[in-house]
Amino acid sequence: MSLIDAVEFTDPSCSYAWGTEPKYRRFRWQYSELVRSWRQVMSGIMVDGWRDALGVGGDDEKARAGHEAYLRDVTALTGMPHPIPMHYVMSHSEDACRVAIAARAQGPAVAEAVLRRLRDSWFIWGKPADSVQRGLAAAVGVAGCDVERLAKDLADPATETAYRADWEESRNPNEHALNEPDTRPGRGAAQPHGARMRYGLPALLLTGPAGEATVAGWRDWSVWEEAAERVCPGAVARARPRPTPAEAFEVWPLLARAELDELCGPGADPPADVVEHRWPGGEVWLTKTESSVALAAERT
Repeated sequence: MSLIDAVEFTDPSCSYAWGTEPKYRRFRWQYSELVRSWRQVMSGIMVDGWRDALGVGGDDEKARAGHEAYLRDVTALTGMPHPIPMHYVMSHSEDACRVAIAARAQGPAVAEAVLRRLRDSWFIWGKPADSVQRGLAAAVGVAGCDVERLAKDLADPATETAYRADWEESRNPNEHALNEPDTRPGRGAAQPHGARMRYGLPALLLTGPAGEATVAGWRDWSVWEEAAERVCPGAVARARPRPTPAEAFEVWPLLARAELDELCGPGADPPADVVEHRWPGGEVWLTKTESSVALAAERT
């Protein structure tokens, strides 16, 4: 019986949400039989002010280098890859959020895969999908995704309405986020955004028969298990076993080293039929189909 409802506050450009992808994937795999719904809320966190936050002003080269350095520090904590190089200075994440929202019209599997492609553009390939055109290009080759339809849905006023609703919801953080004492980015505390406060990313709100729990910021896996158990007593005992590497690649066409370790166990070996991509910022494996799409994108 499905008993848990989940709300994930996220953004394609958030490095700590990227760093938490291994745990999100593990949670959704192991508790798939208990999770009734999983809703993602796009925050639109990266706006022009990120340059000021890094102290780089209008200098594009300093902005690119500053962002690369910031991502290296996040990788040191989370183990997820970072891009070397960041090929150009990203502008904002609002259009990427809109693309992710428009993809929902094609079902949750397509929406999840499109969102992951948007993340990959930032944190693996260093070519952020920070515009409508780049976002649509990132969706090319996603299994089941009709990119022409995606473009039409993106132009539909309903998508903008949904984005604005997500933006507003993410700027009404709960008491857990507002009272988190560690205010560093990525640690779960609500963050200032203009005159408002927003959820610090990543943030996962769980609701079950026994109440509510919030998993906010970079947290050990034990915290995720405790949250599942708190809202749904007995959940941990009912969790599915971890997937084998072969099972993991049947679900996800690209896995980073940190994801393979979290999903399948430390040091898990990828299947023989996947393609390795290694660079100074990390290591990922791709199915052959996903690799061919990535290579085509690299040539553009």
